[in-house]
Amino acid sequence: MSKGSILLAAGGTGGHLFPAEALAHELIRRGWTVHLATDDRAERFAGQFPAAGIHPIQSATMSSKNPFAVLAAFWKIWGGVRQASAVIGRIKPAVVVGFGGYPTLPPLYAATRRKVPTLIHE
Repeated sequence: MSKGSILLAAGGTGGHLFPAEALAHELIRRGWTVHLATDDRAERFAGQFPAAGIHPIQSATMSSKNPFAVLAAFWKIWGGVRQASAVIGRIKPAVVVGFGGYPTLPPLYAATRRKVPTLIHE
């Protein structure tokens, strides 16, 4: 029987996903159901990640000085917050753990708005 669910949020590169995967294995061993929120880049690792659900969340980086690009990035991030909020509402995680990368912003912000505890892995 599962203790509940935990949502791990990690950017779509190995440097963010591999630490999340290590924690996922341990959480599952301890009886938790693990879900992963990430971007589309992580699909290449999806087969190996031990999650009950992998939830692609849109995000963007605001690294451009072009005001139109910044505005477009903001709207993409806001869309990701809405997606993440819907996922959090469905799976009702006990905590959302962020592992870095810009795709972690929407799930962590959505969790904060929904009063779900958050944790950042460094």
